[in-house]
Amino acid sequence: MSARLTVLATTDLHGHVRDHDYGTDRPYEDDYGNRIGLARVADVVRRLRGSAPHALLVDAGDVLEGSPLSHHFARRLAESDDDTVPPHPMATVMNHLGYDAVALGNHELDYGLRALERFRTQLDAPLLAGNVDDTVTGAPALEGTLLRDVVVADGAPPVRVGIIGLTTPQVTTWNRDVREHLRFTDLVAAAPPLVAQVRAEGADVVVAVVHSGAVDPATPENAALDLAREVAGLDVVVAGHAHVELPERHVTGPDGRRVLLTEPLCWGMRVAVVEVDLVRTDGVWTVAETSSRLVDTADAEEDPEVVALVASAHDEVRALGERVVGHAATPIETEPARYRPTSALALVAAAQAAGLRDVLPEGWPVLSIVCPTNRYAAIPAGPVRHRQVAALCQFDSGLVVVEMTGAQLRAHLEHAAAFFFGTTGPGPHDPDVLTNAPTPRTPHGTADFDYDVVYGVDAPLTYDVDLARPVGSRITGLGYDGQPLLDAQRFHVVVSRYRAAGSAAYPHIGAAPVVHEVAEPLRARVARHLAEGRPYEQDPHWRLVHDGQPITVGGLRPPG
Repeated sequence: MSARLTVLATTDLHGHVRDHDYGTDRPYEDDYGNRIGLARVADVVRRLRGSAPHALLVDAGDVLEGSPLSHHFARRLAESDDDTVPPHPMATVMNHLGYDAVALGNHELDYGLRALERFRTQLDAPLLAGNVDDTVTGAPALEGTLLRDVVVADGAPPVRVGIIGLTTPQVTTWNRDVREHLRFTDLVAAAPPLVAQVRAEGADVVVAVVHSGAVDPATPENAALDLAREVAGLDVVVAGHAHVELPERHVTGPDGRRVLLTEPLCWGMRVAVVEVDLVRTDGVWTVAETSSRLVDTADAEEDPEVVALVASAHDEVRALGERVVGHAATPIETEPARYRPTSALALVAAAQAAGLRDVLPEGWPVLSIVCPTNRYAAIPAGPVRHRQVAALCQFDSGLVVVEMTGAQLRAHLEHAAAFFFGTTGPGPHDPDVLTNAPTPRTPHGTADFDYDVVYGVDAPLTYDVDLARPVGSRITGLGYDGQPLLDAQRFHVVVSRYRAAGSAAYPHIGAAPVVHEVAEPLRARVARHLAEGRPYEQDPHWRLVHDGQPITVGGLRPPG
């Protein structure tokens, strides 16, 4: 007897339900023709269940943070004193679609443990993370496994599917506040007892749903490939976290088993379809073959039932987005921020640091570290709406002030400069072939939000990035207030909690002493800066050069 088990998977939904860009208040659009949201995923799932009615549906994490819709209602989960707070829209829609299991993502912790616990109880599906323990008791903080008996053929015994859930152990790197309560262990080391448990409970097929990327080479942050290669007893690994689509890859496990890996693209752009072909011999189901493919949700329609489920929440967030929060005296440009100074990053840098001089110890200059997060969030001169600020500040992270030396600052800038490809001349260069260079940590290319720019607040900080030089020695002419920057100089540096916690592997900032916690979130600070009419334009303070000559990007020379 033979049969087929189907598993459908999403990952890194990041709060997207509708196919809508709340920053522009229009349907989502990108350069690649992608569409987004669980409403489109629902249409794909419904069609696939037409031929596989008992298909399992899983998600590999990062559900709660991302879109303005999700952010608004996650704040309610975190801040409301009413225990009957309405369900989060993501929980409502995932319950409607009938998800069987959801892996814990690192961004599920962004709103604190109270929000996480409320969201967990609102989900019908278990939130799985078998490598997370309570730091006080040592007991598992969340469930690590799930068993499902799935009907795969008429008149045949069901197939027992064991699902294990794991998450990247780097969670506490980005969310320091949870260290007191939760301990995250290496996911590869945590997996064998979970697999053994579900096998002992009769699992015929074992599926790992992992918030960790399947990139090659594997890293502790993206360890799904190591998981498949090193842990016996796995049949399928559904990966997430890396925002890189992987239609299908097979590797050999330590027991000789052929293990399938897949990762659908983020935001509901793709749905992974995993098919496990089984044979039944002597009363036992065994796996004969596995395969997977990705279905593009751009070919789907928004499911009307999902649209109706979130209609009031969607309208509420759109109305909030239309509130005028300030005024832009000049256009705020975002796309060039990855290769030259822009008003967008100058605004964010100024807003981050506003008023901090009054609360910091005297004597040390203040710097502000920012990064580009959204190329498509340009704001024209005139009234600025809340939705535009939300698009500009795509990650509404908290802020801290840390201590850094001049030597550490130089190392930070050198690390950032690996974002660029080397050049053979001053150009002109297409920005898309100049930026987002791969590194050993980011073999598929470095994201914009991993590229830091540093602004002087009390006086100008100036530097060149010389792309004729090798990575590690590209920063030239580094100066502060018109003088060469000294290794021993000390600075107070305002930066996102995410970066201060060590994200993107910057060499010193993750261990830098924190001297001040900024209570006000970033978006609120930017909105207030605009509302108060404070300046945000700055003279160009950094530039790309080739052997000292200014680089031309896209036919235009940098200002200054």
